[in-house]
Amino acid sequence: MAWDEWEQLKADALERRGEPLQHMRLNSIPADGGVTAGGAEQTLQTDPTGKQAAVKALQESIRPDTGTAGDHAQEPSGTTVRVFSGWATGDGLADAHKEWQLQVANLKGRLSNDQSALSKTQGEFQYVDTGVRNEIARLDPGRASRREI
Repeated sequence: MAWDEWEQLKADALERRGEPLQHMRLNSIPADGGVTAGGAEQTLQTDPTGKQAAVKALQESIRPDTGTAGDHAQEPSGTTVRVFSGWATGDGLADAHKEWQLQVANLKGRLSNDQSALSKTQGEFQYVDTGVRNEIARLDPGRASRREI
């Protein structure tokens, strides 16, 4: 069954039921001003000030404090491992210390990624509609003007 045939069958069924023909609308709000059938308004809200505050906190305190806390265990752990060297306890402490260092490094990396992602969200929200429109235009050039990128 071809796409046009399917669309015609849907239109005929709606006409028989006495309902107006409905088209799928992407990237837009309902004709009634944004209220859906369930009565809920569809709005996407972001908090640029909150994102900026979170980025600042990550940059100025959370990431540096994580590094400081991770480094705080370095010297005492190293000393303890040396004291117990040659014992199974020393080997266990050395393994635990290596795992601690790995976990601290992973956490610092994740915090850095979070900071970067929060910084980029403003631009991504701003340009997402244009990107979706361009993708749709490439898929169905007969309905939308095509823009070469």
